[in-house]
Amino acid sequence: MNDDPEDSAAQQEELAALRRQVADLEQQVAGLRDREATLRERLLEQSALLDELPAIVSLKDREHRFLIANKAFTETFGLSSSQILGKSDLELFPPETAHIYLQNDELTMAAGAPRRNVELLGSRADGTPLWTMESHIPRRDVNGEVIGLLSVLIDITDRKEAEAALQKTEAELRAALARQEQMLATMLAMSAPVLPIHRGILVLPLVGHIDAARSSHIVEALLSAVERHAAGHVIVDLTGVPVVDEAIAAHLVRAASALRLLGARSIFVGISPAIARTLAHLEVDLAGITLLGDLQAGMSHALAQTGHTIRRVAL
Repeated sequence: MNDDPEDSAAQQEELAALRRQVADLEQQVAGLRDREATLRERLLEQSALLDELPAIVSLKDREHRFLIANKAFTETFGLSSSQILGKSDLELFPPETAHIYLQNDELTMAAGAPRRNVELLGSRADGTPLWTMESHIPRRDVNGEVIGLLSVLIDITDRKEAEAALQKTEAELRAALARQEQMLATMLAMSAPVLPIHRGILVLPLVGHIDAARSSHIVEALLSAVERHAAGHVIVDLTGVPVVDEAIAAHLVRAASALRLLGARSIFVGISPAIARTLAHLEVDLAGITLLGDLQAGMSHALAQTGHTIRRVAL
């Protein structure tokens, strides 16, 4: 046994130094534990805050493994935190969907710049479509190196479905409008049926109310038919028209003038007393228009002008 006083003093000093080092280490460990407790408490607070968000929030490392997934994430995809954390998209989602997620994440981390408002189509836990508007922000370490990715996804499925429904409704309305326009065109054509009854003679039987739109169509139909059939006489039968206002009457008179420029004579038949009074009030020249009582008289007149007559055939 070594009883050298100098050796004993050295050992005591060394032991004291070791004790001081142990005390320092214990103090450092206590500090680390306090910091760990503080960080854990902050993490719990942050997790609680993230769980309150309606958005789907996750944090991944550089290898695309999930480090954080909030409540909206777990509920949307039907997975628990223990099933998600530490796993990658390929381990959680169908291959086609997972590759889309991985491709978008890798683009963001490789570029090192945020990507915002990216619309993607995925699926929920029950297989129903899930449209999301996604924003991805690279996470960096103290040296500025990208070490992960923060993702915030907003469920826009309702909006996309509403847009699709609106587009469908608009398409249906356009189709209905096209059908109505076609029907209107057919009705307009039927409202002014210009009929060739003999070579060079046309008849336009009018029935019902005549408004501005119909009167314009009547004029166009008459001019087109006269040119197409090279007609010299046009009989306008107003028997089925109860009344016309001064504007429409003036329109018909101007139509007769236009027909005269094309070399066709106008014959108005079946004029009611009301229409006669309207024509009488107009300050226009009716000299170029032949006015007769009925369609038979008009046809006889037109045939006579072309050198033909109507003969009764004995049965």
